[in-house]
Amino acid sequence: MKNIFALAAGLVFSAAMLATPAEAHHSPAAFNLETRDEVTGVVKKATFRNPHGHIDLVVTDESGQEVVYELETSAANLLRRRGWDFSKVKRGETVTAIGHPHKEQSNIMYIRAIRLSDGTMFGDPDGKDQALD
Repeated sequence: MKNIFALAAGLVFSAAMLATPAEAHHSPAAFNLETRDEVTGVVKKATFRNPHGHIDLVVTDESGQEVVYELETSAANLLRRRGWDFSKVKRGETVTAIGHPHKEQSNIMYIRAIRLSDGTMFGDPDGKDQALD
């Protein structure tokens, strides 16, 4: 009987460990993949990791107001294999992000490419790399 209890307790513990929360991966379905926009601003924060990278970009709009854009990227490992140098996308750097606008929120984009102030381009500005979707 003790063996059955120990086995049952072990199985319950194992199941609980497997059920721990994980960061979910999501598709770019919230973005208009038919439209491509550009936005230029100053990097406030950049984090590249899986499943998606994120850049906060401070943009001055037509009225002179500063708006923080939330830029989402593909997975860090995918971007790195395509030549992105994350160390160059740093706080204070002026960049132009090229990508797809969010369907409902104007300050959110799924970016396909980024152009640094020195002209360096990372990514796929023409939209030919379907792996980035």
